[in-house]
Amino acid sequence: MQSVPSQAKALPYDALLKKAKDLGLRRLETSVLRFPSGRAAYAVCSATLEADDGSIYREVASVPAVSSSGETQSRAVEGACLKAKERVLEAFTGHRCKLDGPAPAQRAMSDVAPVPTQPRKTLEPVPNEACSECGAPLTYGHYEFSTRMFRRPLCAACQINTATSR
Repeated sequence: MQSVPSQAKALPYDALLKKAKDLGLRRLETSVLRFPSGRAAYAVCSATLEADDGSIYREVASVPAVSSSGETQSRAVEGACLKAKERVLEAFTGHRCKLDGPAPAQRAMSDVAPVPTQPRKTLEPVPNEACSECGAPLTYGHYEFSTRMFRRPLCAACQINTATSR
């Protein structure tokens, strides 16, 4: 493990990343540990740095999401990941990071590919008929199953009674 004396001079993110590469940075990756939600309005990310000598550094950072909009939440995630990378690079190089703006590694929201969404489940139609035995309202599944199996609309209880009486 390399021992690097702590420096008082703060470096911009690009220079800090270059310094880390010069010192033997092999791999730098981030993982999202928590996405912002209604219950916890902050993002948490972890950064892991692996050096050429096999040493591993890990740091965690969190950033609050000031609103519940998707864009604000994604900015909070990006900010937490950037902050975690900043901290792990600082620990590895011994230099502080000076962030004037977003790091070049961050992409604008317009550059990010849209997240595929699952199609919404279509609502099942409500059957017009009630149970032919007791008059109870039926769900679509009960209606479909009973008309297929018993040739008439039956609720779950009447389906069981009809099946046992056969």
